[in-house]
Order: sequence, then C-alpha cells, then structure tokens
Amino acid sequence: MDGERAGAVTAARWSRAATTPAAAVLITPTLIAALLAAMALVAGCLPPPSARADGPNRGAPGDHVVRLWHAGIERWAVVHVPPTAGGGPRPALFHFPGMFETPRTADDSARLTSFADKAGYLLVIPAHEGVGWQGVPGGENTATADDPGFIRALTDLVVDGYGADPSRLYASGMSNGGLFAQALACQRSTRFAAFAVVAGSAPRVGCPAGSTGQPPRTPMLVIHGRDDKIIKYSQAEAGARYWALVDGCADTTVDTPLADRRPGDGTTVVRHDFTGCSPAAPVVLFEVVGGGHIWPGGVPMFAAAVLGRDTGDLDANDEIWRFVARFRLPA
Repeated sequence: MDGERAGAVTAARWSRAATTPAAAVLITPTLIAALLAAMALVAGCLPPPSARADGPNRGAPGDHVVRLWHAGIERWAVVHVPPTAGGGPRPALFHFPGMFETPRTADDSARLTSFADKAGYLLVIPAHEGVGWQGVPGGENTATADDPGFIRALTDLVVDGYGADPSRLYASGMSNGGLFAQALACQRSTRFAAFAVVAGSAPRVGCPAGSTGQPPRTPMLVIHGRDDKIIKYSQAEAGARYWALVDGCADTTVDTPLADRRPGDGTTVVRHDFTGCSPAAPVVLFEVVGGGHIWPGGVPMFAAAVLGRDTGDLDANDEIWRFVARFRLPA
C-alpha cells in the first residue's frame, strides 16, 4: 500500500477473511524448528527460588516473583514495579509469553520492563504450564492446569498485593500468548479493559466450543507481519475482522501508511482502523508489510531467515500502551 491510500476507506480486502475458521490456524514446521531451539534458553531463565510474593518489600521497584497454588499446581509470574509507581492504584499490563518463552525470555525479546518503567505501569508476566497456553494452538491441553482460572487468581493477587487498579488491567500477548489473550477476551467474566496481540490472532480461537452468543465487546489491537510463516497474516486479518463484528464495527477500514523510518529493512507498516466502532470498543490492525513472526521494536531471538524480518517503523510497546491505556472497566 502506498502513501496515496492514506485515509482511504476499503472493504474488499476483508471479504476473504470473513469466513476463515478458527480451526485453520496452523502451527507450522518452521515454528516447531525455531521454538525447539529456544528451549536451550529456558533452563537459564528460571526465577530465583527464594523470591516470593510474601516478602517484606512487595511494593518496592523492581522484579518480584509471585507464586500461587491453583488447580493443584504451583504457578508463578513476574510482577515488575516501576520506579515511578507512586502510592495510589496503578494500571497493570499482563503480558502472555509465546510457546517455550519464559517471563525472562519474553521480557528480553520484547523489551517489556524498560518500556513499563518509562510509562509507569505495573507489568505482570505469567509463566505458562508446559510449552504454551492451553486451549489455543501451540499449548498443551491438560485437564489440571486451568490457565484462565490461574489468571483470574493472579489478577486478584496483583490488585490486592501490588495496588493495581482493577478497572485498569490490560492484556497483551505474543504468538501463542496472543491467541490466549484473545481467548480471555471471549469470556464474559474477563478482568481486562482492553487487549493487544502481536503475531497471535485468529477468529474465535479459544472461545467456548458450541457457544451461541458473541463475546462481550472489547477494545482490540492486532499487530501482525504480512510474511509471518508461523501464523499466517490471513488468520490475523480474519481475527481482526471477527472482533470488528463482535464490537459492532463496519466492514470498512481507514488505511494509513506509517512513515518508513528504516527504508533498508524491507518493511513498511499500514494501520487499518475499522470504521463505525463505538469509542468504547475500537478495533485496529497494524499490518507489517514484509514483516515476519516478530515483536516490532524488540530484539529478535533468531535470524530473519528463521522467523522473518523485523521492522523499524513500529514500536509494539508504544502502540500497545497508547491503545489500551485509554480504557477502563466500569465500576
């Protein structure tokens, strides 16, 4: 898409995504090869066993490892308190790592804590049980883990123990973690005011099987590479369209090319804003043309030959926070 299309409204490009089934989401051989290699990083990235949520300096700036028992399993997460947190209720962003990622590797690859420090919000990075989040492609489906229940318990802990504002809890995720974030958005009991997913979107993935009603309306931001070989862009496109339908938006988008700030990286970015959405539940898709299975603005863990090209035209952390921070759950 070129600069002449800035502000243009289009509907045709979405028609092919309208009926894409959730079951078509593929975890491709490229994903398995790349992420199995990442397992070598995991052993060195586990949290120190002595760090626990019941320590005397729970609200002190820095990283806190919290542990809780849920469904018979000890689960854990990292809560990062920014240095400028202040004394009142604070917003919190829950970030869900992708397959084989630990909270540490997710933070390192996406530069999560450095941005949280700058923006001043609590950052919560839960660890999944096994290779990925359950109930969505890439995760193990065991009966005991109950990932949604674990996240509900974790939100309670962060609100009660770290002063998070329950009306300003937000969810983001990468790859399998993004699919899981959208699965949480399908639940009417969600604790999150807005959602943002990177390289992990598809229609109805993780929504209750056989559900006759639609999920609740919710703000949704999707960032995805056009050349993503792990989760195809057509799936992300269909996922964005699904949430537009849920949120009562029109079938048209306003398409705005972003400035090509790094012309030599082989990528450009186009922002697609769905029209007709309620101000309380917009849907936005960032299309990274030429981009791969990456977190824009992060530190790629693999060469471009493995997961595709990164882009210098978009900072995912900045766009995510700018999007979600506008919203609050009703009291």
